[in-house]
Amino acid sequence: MKLDDARLQILRMLDDPDGQRWDKEPAGSPFNPSNEVDIALQSAAIECVSSYVHGGGDFLDVVQEIVTDTDGTFSFQSLTGLPVLPIFIQSASYKSGDYYYSLHPIREQDVQVNVRQGIKIKVKLVYSPDFTNITNAVGDQELYYTRQVSYALPMTPVLWPMFDQWVCTVAAKQLTPKENEANAQLDDKVAMLRDACLKAPDMPKSVIFPQRNQYFSLGPALFRWSYASVDLEAGKNSCFRLHKVRVR
Repeated sequence: MKLDDARLQILRMLDDPDGQRWDKEPAGSPFNPSNEVDIALQSAAIECVSSYVHGGGDFLDVVQEIVTDTDGTFSFQSLTGLPVLPIFIQSASYKSGDYYYSLHPIREQDVQVNVRQGIKIKVKLVYSPDFTNITNAVGDQELYYTRQVSYALPMTPVLWPMFDQWVCTVAAKQLTPKENEANAQLDDKVAMLRDACLKAPDMPKSVIFPQRNQYFSLGPALFRWSYASVDLEAGKNSCFRLHKVRVR
Protein backbone atom coordinates (compact mmCIF):
# COMPACT_ATOMS: atom_id res chain seq x y z
CA MET A 1 0.00 0.00 0.00
CA LYS A 2 1.26 3.45 -0.86
CA LEU A 3 1.67 6.09 1.82
CA ASP A 4 -0.98 8.39 0.31
CA ASP A 5 -3.50 5.53 0.13
CA ALA A 6 -2.85 4.58 3.77
CA ARG A 7 -3.35 8.20 4.90
CA LEU A 8 -6.66 8.44 3.03
CA GLN A 9 -7.86 5.09 4.42
CA ILE A 10 -7.19 6.28 7.97
CA LEU A 11 -8.98 9.62 7.48
CA ARG A 12 -11.98 7.85 5.94
CA MET A 13 -12.23 5.56 8.96
CA LEU A 14 -12.26 8.71 11.10
CA ASP A 15 -15.01 10.26 8.91
CA ASP A 16 -12.57 13.01 7.97
CA PRO A 17 -11.58 12.43 4.32
CA ASP A 18 -11.15 16.20 3.77
CA GLY A 19 -8.74 16.60 6.67
CA GLN A 20 -10.88 19.02 8.66
CA ARG A 21 -10.00 17.60 12.09
CA TRP A 22 -6.71 15.87 11.32
CA ASP A 23 -4.10 17.54 9.12
CA LYS A 24 -4.11 16.06 5.65
CA GLU A 25 -0.74 15.80 3.92
CA PRO A 26 -0.62 16.84 0.24
CA ALA A 27 -0.65 13.97 -2.24
CA GLY A 28 2.82 12.72 -3.05
CA SER A 29 4.41 14.23 0.06
CA PRO A 30 7.03 12.21 1.97
CA PHE A 31 6.55 10.67 5.41
CA ASN A 32 6.13 13.53 7.87
CA PRO A 33 7.22 12.80 11.48
CA SER A 34 5.36 15.91 12.68
CA ASN A 35 2.00 14.84 11.24
CA GLU A 36 -0.41 13.00 13.57
CA VAL A 37 -1.66 10.63 10.88
CA ASP A 38 1.86 9.63 9.81
CA ILE A 39 3.01 9.12 13.40
CA ALA A 40 -0.07 6.96 14.10
CA LEU A 41 0.69 4.95 10.95
CA GLN A 42 4.29 4.32 12.07
CA SER A 43 3.18 3.38 15.61
CA ALA A 44 0.46 1.06 14.29
CA ALA A 45 2.92 -0.70 11.97
CA ILE A 46 5.27 -1.45 14.87
CA GLU A 47 2.37 -2.66 17.04
CA CYS A 48 0.98 -4.95 14.33
CA VAL A 49 4.34 -6.40 13.30
CA SER A 50 5.25 -7.08 16.93
CA SER A 51 1.90 -8.78 17.62
CA TYR A 52 2.15 -10.85 14.45
CA VAL A 53 5.74 -11.99 15.05
CA HIS A 54 5.24 -12.89 18.69
CA GLY A 55 2.09 -14.75 17.67
CA GLY A 56 4.25 -17.09 15.58
CA GLY A 57 3.81 -15.59 12.11
CA ASP A 58 6.65 -15.92 9.60
CA PHE A 59 5.52 -13.86 6.58
CA LEU A 60 7.85 -10.97 7.49
CA ASP A 61 10.91 -13.11 8.30
CA VAL A 62 14.24 -12.12 6.77
CA VAL A 63 17.16 -14.52 6.18
CA GLN A 64 20.51 -12.89 5.52
CA GLU A 65 24.23 -13.44 5.95
CA ILE A 66 26.28 -11.12 8.12
CA VAL A 67 30.02 -11.07 8.80
CA THR A 68 31.17 -10.13 12.29
CA ASP A 69 34.02 -7.71 12.84
CA THR A 70 37.31 -8.93 14.31
CA ASP A 71 35.85 -8.54 17.83
CA GLY A 72 33.08 -11.04 17.02
CA THR A 73 30.36 -8.36 16.86
CA PHE A 74 28.07 -7.00 14.15
CA SER A 75 25.90 -3.87 14.26
CA PHE A 76 22.69 -4.04 12.26
CA GLN A 77 22.72 -0.26 12.10
CA SER A 78 25.72 -0.53 9.78
CA LEU A 79 23.34 -1.76 7.07
CA THR A 80 22.23 0.59 4.31
CA GLY A 81 18.53 1.10 3.72
CA LEU A 82 15.78 0.98 6.33
CA PRO A 83 14.71 -0.74 8.50
CA VAL A 84 17.82 -1.71 10.48
CA LEU A 85 16.48 -2.36 13.99
CA PRO A 86 15.71 -6.05 14.73
CA ILE A 87 12.48 -6.58 16.59
CA PHE A 88 13.14 -10.30 17.01
CA ILE A 89 16.12 -12.56 16.14
CA GLN A 90 14.83 -16.10 15.71
CA SER A 91 17.98 -18.06 14.93
CA ALA A 92 21.63 -17.91 13.93
CA SER A 93 23.75 -20.44 12.05
CA TYR A 94 27.53 -20.74 11.74
CA LYS A 95 28.79 -21.34 8.21
CA SER A 96 31.72 -23.72 7.82
CA GLY A 97 32.48 -24.65 4.23
CA ASP A 98 29.22 -25.66 2.58
CA TYR A 99 27.50 -26.51 5.87
CA TYR A 100 25.50 -24.49 8.37
CA TYR A 101 25.42 -25.36 12.06
CA SER A 102 22.67 -24.01 14.28
CA LEU A 103 23.95 -21.89 17.18
CA HIS A 104 22.36 -21.70 20.61
CA PRO A 105 21.58 -18.25 22.03
CA ILE A 106 22.96 -17.05 25.35
CA ARG A 107 22.04 -14.05 27.48
CA GLU A 108 24.64 -11.34 27.82
CA GLN A 109 25.00 -11.91 31.57
CA ASP A 110 25.94 -15.57 30.92
CA VAL A 111 28.83 -14.83 28.54
CA GLN A 112 31.92 -16.97 29.06
CA VAL A 113 34.46 -16.26 26.29
CA ASN A 114 34.25 -13.57 23.60
CA VAL A 115 35.13 -14.44 20.01
CA ARG A 116 38.01 -12.42 18.56
CA GLN A 117 37.62 -13.04 14.84
CA GLY A 118 35.39 -12.25 11.91
CA ILE A 119 32.94 -15.07 11.16
CA LYS A 120 30.18 -15.47 8.59
CA ILE A 121 26.78 -16.03 10.20
CA LYS A 122 23.34 -16.65 8.71
CA VAL A 123 20.58 -15.05 10.80
CA LYS A 124 16.82 -15.27 10.63
CA LEU A 125 15.11 -12.22 12.07
CA VAL A 126 12.31 -9.69 11.78
CA TYR A 127 13.00 -5.97 11.50
CA SER A 128 10.99 -3.24 13.18
CA PRO A 129 9.23 -1.27 10.41
CA ASP A 130 10.61 2.20 9.78
CA PHE A 131 8.89 4.60 7.37
CA THR A 132 11.24 7.55 7.88
CA ASN A 133 13.03 6.80 4.60
CA ILE A 134 9.86 7.19 2.53
CA THR A 135 10.66 10.36 0.63
CA ASN A 136 9.14 11.91 -2.44
CA ALA A 137 12.63 12.73 -3.75
CA VAL A 138 13.45 9.12 -4.64
CA GLY A 139 9.92 8.15 -5.61
CA ASP A 140 9.66 5.50 -2.91
CA GLN A 141 6.10 5.80 -1.59
CA GLU A 142 5.37 2.16 -0.76
CA LEU A 143 5.01 1.09 2.87
CA TYR A 144 7.53 -1.63 3.69
CA TYR A 145 7.35 -3.54 6.97
CA THR A 146 10.63 -5.42 6.62
CA ARG A 147 13.83 -5.31 4.57
CA GLN A 148 13.65 -5.72 0.82
CA VAL A 149 15.51 -8.05 -1.54
CA SER A 150 16.87 -5.02 -3.38
CA TYR A 151 16.85 -1.28 -2.74
CA ALA A 152 17.24 -0.49 -6.43
CA LEU A 153 14.28 1.51 -7.73
CA PRO A 154 11.57 0.63 -8.32
CA MET A 155 11.35 -1.27 -5.04
CA THR A 156 9.01 -4.24 -4.71
CA PRO A 157 7.95 -4.48 -1.04
CA VAL A 158 6.39 -7.59 0.41
CA LEU A 159 2.69 -7.20 -0.38
CA TRP A 160 -0.04 -8.27 2.05
CA PRO A 161 -3.22 -6.15 1.58
CA MET A 162 -4.93 -7.58 4.67
CA PHE A 163 -1.99 -6.61 6.86
CA ASP A 164 -2.10 -3.10 5.35
CA GLN A 165 -5.75 -2.82 6.36
CA TRP A 166 -4.96 -3.99 9.89
CA VAL A 167 -2.25 -1.33 10.24
CA CYS A 168 -4.60 1.39 8.96
CA THR A 169 -7.42 0.45 11.34
CA VAL A 170 -5.05 0.36 14.34
CA ALA A 171 -3.72 3.80 13.31
CA ALA A 172 -7.28 5.13 13.10
CA LYS A 173 -8.05 3.65 16.51
CA GLN A 174 -5.04 5.44 17.97
CA LEU A 175 -6.36 8.79 16.68
CA THR A 176 -9.97 8.47 17.90
CA PRO A 177 -9.24 9.77 21.45
CA LYS A 178 -8.79 13.24 19.91
CA GLU A 179 -12.56 13.42 19.49
CA ASN A 180 -13.35 10.86 22.20
CA GLU A 181 -15.97 9.21 20.02
CA ALA A 182 -17.00 5.59 20.54
CA ASN A 183 -16.71 3.57 17.34
CA ALA A 184 -17.79 -0.04 17.80
CA GLN A 185 -17.53 -0.71 14.07
CA LEU A 186 -13.85 0.30 14.07
CA ASP A 187 -13.20 -1.83 17.15
CA ASP A 188 -14.78 -4.85 15.44
CA LYS A 189 -12.71 -4.25 12.30
CA VAL A 190 -9.47 -4.09 14.29
CA ALA A 191 -10.32 -7.40 16.00
CA MET A 192 -11.38 -9.07 12.76
CA LEU A 193 -8.25 -8.09 10.83
CA ARG A 194 -5.98 -8.96 13.76
CA ASP A 195 -7.45 -12.44 13.97
CA ALA A 196 -7.22 -12.91 10.20
CA CYS A 197 -3.51 -11.99 10.15
CA LEU A 198 -2.49 -13.80 13.32
CA LYS A 199 -4.13 -17.03 12.20
CA ALA A 200 -2.08 -17.17 8.99
CA PRO A 201 -0.24 -20.53 9.16
CA ASP A 202 3.51 -21.02 9.29
CA MET A 203 5.08 -22.44 6.13
CA PRO A 204 5.94 -25.24 5.98
CA LYS A 205 3.39 -26.38 8.54
CA SER A 206 5.36 -29.50 9.41
CA VAL A 207 8.90 -30.87 9.00
CA ILE A 208 10.59 -34.23 9.48
CA PHE A 209 11.55 -35.18 13.00
CA PRO A 210 15.22 -34.18 13.58
CA GLN A 211 17.77 -36.94 13.99
CA ARG A 212 20.18 -36.97 16.89
CA ASN A 213 23.54 -35.27 16.21
CA GLN A 214 22.49 -34.30 12.71
CA TYR A 215 25.13 -31.97 11.16
CA PHE A 216 27.03 -31.94 14.45
CA SER A 217 30.51 -30.45 14.58
CA LEU A 218 32.50 -29.84 17.75
CA GLY A 219 33.89 -26.47 16.64
CA PRO A 220 30.58 -24.71 15.83
CA ALA A 221 28.93 -26.46 18.79
CA LEU A 222 31.08 -24.33 21.10
CA PHE A 223 29.71 -21.04 19.73
CA ARG A 224 26.86 -19.07 21.29
CA TRP A 225 25.27 -15.78 20.25
CA SER A 226 23.70 -12.86 22.10
CA TYR A 227 22.10 -9.55 21.19
CA ALA A 228 22.23 -6.17 22.91
CA SER A 229 20.45 -2.97 21.89
CA VAL A 230 23.44 -0.99 23.16
CA ASP A 231 26.88 -2.62 23.56
CA LEU A 232 29.23 -0.15 25.23
CA GLU A 233 32.14 -2.61 25.14
CA ALA A 234 31.96 -2.83 21.35
CA GLY A 235 30.71 0.76 20.97
CA LYS A 236 27.80 -0.38 18.79
CA ASN A 237 24.01 -0.20 18.71
CA SER A 238 21.80 -3.15 17.68
CA CYS A 239 24.79 -5.39 18.36
CA PHE A 240 24.95 -9.11 17.56
CA ARG A 241 27.84 -10.83 19.38
CA LEU A 242 29.42 -14.28 19.16
CA HIS A 243 30.78 -16.11 22.20
CA LYS A 244 32.45 -19.42 22.94
CA VAL A 245 31.72 -21.89 25.70
CA ARG A 246 34.65 -22.21 28.08
CA VAL A 247 36.13 -25.71 28.01
CA ARG A 248 38.26 -26.87 30.95
